[in-house]
Order: sequence, then C-alpha cells, then structure tokens
Amino acid sequence: MAETSVTTIHHKNYDIISLESVDSTSRFLKDYVSEKRPNKPLFCTTKNQTAGYGQQKRSWLTNEKSAIFSLAFPVDKDYVLSGLVSLHIASLLHQTLTELTAETLYLKWPNDIFNDSGKVAGILIEQVIKKDYRAFIIGIGINRDASAENPLLEGSSLVKHFDLEVFFQNFFKKIQQSELQNYSQQELAHYWQLNDLFRIDETVKLISPDIEEQGIYLGVNPQGQAVIKLPDTIKILSSGQTSIRKIL
Repeated sequence: MAETSVTTIHHKNYDIISLESVDSTSRFLKDYVSEKRPNKPLFCTTKNQTAGYGQQKRSWLTNEKSAIFSLAFPVDKDYVLSGLVSLHIASLLHQTLTELTAETLYLKWPNDIFNDSGKVAGILIEQVIKKDYRAFIIGIGINRDASAENPLLEGSSLVKHFDLEVFFQNFFKKIQQSELQNYSQQELAHYWQLNDLFRIDETVKLISPDIEEQGIYLGVNPQGQAVIKLPDTIKILSSGQTSIRKIL
C-alpha cells in the first residue's frame, strides 16, 4: 500500500481515509480491509491516483480536479449477491450527482454516468472475501474538471463542481438505506428506463475485443443484462466487455 500524507476522519457511520497520492484507492482498500478487517464502512479518497484501473483492467486516468475514491462496505460472509447490484449502485450515484449538481445526467449500461457531452463517472465493483470476512469495494471516478494540459480519457466529459464531503454523506445514506440490495427491482427498472442514455429501438454500435457491429437497443432485462437485437439473433450482454456506443 504505497501512500503519502494519510489523514483519517471519523464519522458516525463511516470513516474517510484521505491520501495525498496512491496507486489506486480500490487496491489500497483491498489491502487495508484484508489486513485490518474493519466492521465500519470506509471511504478512501486521493488527490493523485497513479495507477487507477476500471472495467477489464483498463487504465483510469484522472487529473487534480477529479473526484477519485473507493468505498469498502463490509457485509455478512453469507451475503447473496444480486446480478442487479451494479445497476443499483449506478442508480444511487446518478441520484446523488443529480441532486448535488442539478444537471441532466444519464445511466449507461452497465454502470456509467453520462451527460450530453460524454462520460462523467464510472464504477468498478470488486470484493474481498476471507474465511471470516467479506467486503464490497466500490471504486468511483467522477470528472469534476479538466484542462488541456492534463486531459482525461477520450470521450469523457465534466460534471459541475460539488463538495466531496457532502457527496460522501448523501451517497452513503442511500447505500445504507438499501444495504446494497434492499430495493424494488421494479422501481430500479423504471428509474433506469427513465434515465437511460439509449432509447428503446435506438440503433447502437457494439464494440468488443474481436468484432464491431450495429444492433437495435431493446433495453435492460430483469437480470440487469443489456438486450441487443442483431439482424439474425438477440444478443444478451452480461458484462462490460462489450461496449455499447451511440452512432454519431
């Protein structure tokens, strides 16, 4: 766990570790909870993440104005993981950002947040599982600002500035209320459809490691999978390995 200038702030329901610099807030928390096994949820944030990673281990680029953090959320070792947890957390992030910025934001399957200009936030969910301990590690990156001298990933955009401490309070409250899984699947599906980046029956581009093709977007099914109609079949996407893009 390579870090400098560590500050810990204790709150009633969670703690915050602030690092001046770290390779990855998620990697730091995975090591930290594996060693210390805290029962209290724990945020880790940094001003400088040097080796962040996202879906499929893609690099996660940031600048000094980005909101970069991860949340370790301890759960019971027998916790049953729903296939919708990723969509649920994305919806909670969407709600929190919309409340804090009053911007029009969209959900993009499987768990990204977009505005009209591009991607503003992404999520990566991992787990630490030990014999007598288990925790979710929820890594989040939000583009609050950028500069020509230090650009973010191609296709990314910006969300208006917001106070990170207030974000932690609001976002954690939503997670705590649902305990990650206590929510209505019907309400989740309705919320996702209202805020989906893609319209039902919209022609989209599918990009995977070995093929690029076009299809008709049919939405997200009750299992949290994206459904795409191809000329001769229906394609069900279960992970972010295949990316769905708008056709410009």
